[in-house]
Amino acid sequence: MARDAFLIGLYTGMRLTEVISLAWTQVDMAAMTVRIDDTKSGEPLEFPVPRQLAAILERRFAERGQFAGEARARVFPSETSASGHLESIQHLNARIGEAGGAKFWFRALRNCFITVADRELMLPTGLTKRLVNHAPPQDITEGYAADWTMAQLRGAAQRAADRIDELIRGTGPAHEAASQTAFRSFACSAASS
Repeated sequence: MARDAFLIGLYTGMRLTEVISLAWTQVDMAAMTVRIDDTKSGEPLEFPVPRQLAAILERRFAERGQFAGEARARVFPSETSASGHLESIQHLNARIGEAGGAKFWFRALRNCFITVADRELMLPTGLTKRLVNHAPPQDITEGYAADWTMAQLRGAAQRAADRIDELIRGTGPAHEAASQTAFRSFACSAASS
């Protein structure tokens, strides 16, 4: 279960609390979207579901029959917590850090997503900010260009998730070997927990 939570963070840039408290009512598999109403920025976030996230959500949905009550309504259920959802996975940070050879915290997954979108794919900064629900732009010009369609968001989110997969697998141009090795070590240690 924790592995899927880490992967969702990596493929979407979602914050830890958004991931572990995710309810099935927030997931629309027909429209292939997720909606988070209670966000750090105070602005609701609706974002597209890339293929990688769809596979994780399908796996989580198939396992929900093992749970009862409020827990069954959650993507990451827990029958032992008052909320009905997984409360924390931070206890795994040290183990992931040891395996990856660097300090690890869940926020680093968000940083990876943003770095891939912004630096690797050269997506417009406003688009990257929209995907991860950073505060609305203060810049007037950026504000004009901040009205992204779901189709634009879907294409960008899928490109980011695909590039993350390439980095994990170590595929891509030879000059990227060092960054791919570091990324693979980090991502694989996170995914194995």
